[in-house]
Amino acid sequence: MLIELYDQREQAVRDAVMEELHRIESSQLRTCRHMEENLQQLSEVFSGYPSILDQRSLGNEIHSLETLIEVLYRDGCDHTILLPTKVIVGRSFIVAKFNFFGLLLYLCDRYESLAVHRKELQRIWEYAVFALLVEDVYQVIIERQGSYDPRIRRHAAVDLIHMWEYRFDQHVNEYAATIVELWRARKRIAPVFGTMLGTMELVGLSSLLPQGWYQFVADHGQDEEVMQALEEFIFGLVYEDIQHVRREMRDRNIPSLGREGLETMLRAESNPREINSTDPREMYRFFQRRSRRLVHRRIAGGPGPRRTLEEVFLAYLIEGSLEDPGSLTIPGADPGAGR
Repeated sequence: MLIELYDQREQAVRDAVMEELHRIESSQLRTCRHMEENLQQLSEVFSGYPSILDQRSLGNEIHSLETLIEVLYRDGCDHTILLPTKVIVGRSFIVAKFNFFGLLLYLCDRYESLAVHRKELQRIWEYAVFALLVEDVYQVIIERQGSYDPRIRRHAAVDLIHMWEYRFDQHVNEYAATIVELWRARKRIAPVFGTMLGTMELVGLSSLLPQGWYQFVADHGQDEEVMQALEEFIFGLVYEDIQHVRREMRDRNIPSLGREGLETMLRAESNPREINSTDPREMYRFFQRRSRRLVHRRIAGGPGPRRTLEEVFLAYLIEGSLEDPGSLTIPGADPGAGR
């Protein structure tokens, strides 16, 4: 089966950039074509593997959607050797696609005649990273045995498996689209810190998100863990560092704080990253940094959130759809939004 590497918007910007490279820089054109050949090969390998949704007999073993869900429940999603090869190849394809469009974006900065395509390439580049990152959020929900209603975990597992199977469908489901929009909104706000209450940051973030977000905040605004996770998200700091800064402000009688003052209170490795930078990998690092700290916090039994904001929000969206199937369509959460 021949798989299209790009959707219409991706194809259009790819064609325009390659045509201009043919005119101005043949060596870069050859590099791009070589990367594209590798992309095509990965897509062919992906399509060569059987569907992970179908039931198949391998000797005495039966492989099906249900057995794959059992594997995810028992072993999680991090163990490469326990997952279908098709899943691993699919992730490799998305990483390769990210690098291909990252190169095109780099060339837009290098050659003035390509600059007109920068905004569109930035959206495509971001989407590739966020498409992988949203899988990590699903993964955490699936692996939290005893923390969620079994229906939520199963729904998350089925969603994730369908994302793996339909890698080349250019749309994600409604829930994933909403989480992607959350990351895109966060990239557009820069924390001002100030009194460290987060009011301005929350207002700025909320103004960029659909109605489903307002309902989430209304329903969980008094939940201590959710508010702690939200503070981590909007400040770009982990809970422990936020508390340290607040203690320092109180002890030094500092009413308001800017970025420079904040940096003097924290170790270099604790300083907030520029999540609003153009590089979407910063959002990936930001999520992983908070996730690692959650693990340490649980082991040590220390205070602070046990889940990321993204996990809590995604579980909320899934739970809402189970209670009210009509809530699946979230105003403003177009799966193709921003693409």
